[in-house]
Amino acid sequence: MSYLQHLEDQSIYIFREAFANFKNMAMPWSMGKDSNTLIWLAKKAFAGKIPFPLVHIDTTYEFPEMLAFREWARKHYEIDLIVIVNEEARKRGIGYETHDPVTVTHELKSLALQQALAKYKWDALVTGIRRDEDSTRAKERYFS
Repeated sequence: MSYLQHLEDQSIYIFREAFANFKNMAMPWSMGKDSNTLIWLAKKAFAGKIPFPLVHIDTTYEFPEMLAFREWARKHYEIDLIVIVNEEARKRGIGYETHDPVTVTHELKSLALQQALAKYKWDALVTGIRRDEDSTRAKERYFS
């Protein structure tokens, strides 16, 4: 067995273990390479059908091509997709045109996720980290 196959098998095991132990889980989906890889692994873990929703935090600044990809992937992979927008922040005029990037990220991403957590009451979120990107990530446990 190759090392890559070992990592894939381990990831599939972790998905199944998490699903067996948490009643209400979801998986954030940024549409980037890491979260797209998680979709592929989740489909392998659950015989082609992901049994929990994916969550996209829409800042309203996504390129039209990304939104088209999101819709294509939702249909193609049969994703139960929840799209979250911090409407309150947008109504207050929070945006890159008027605010610094830290404020925009906090309002349109971090607070949007907090609002979703409060609304849906997920007891687990599946995320992926690459241990080689940061030394603090190398020490991360599977469930934290």
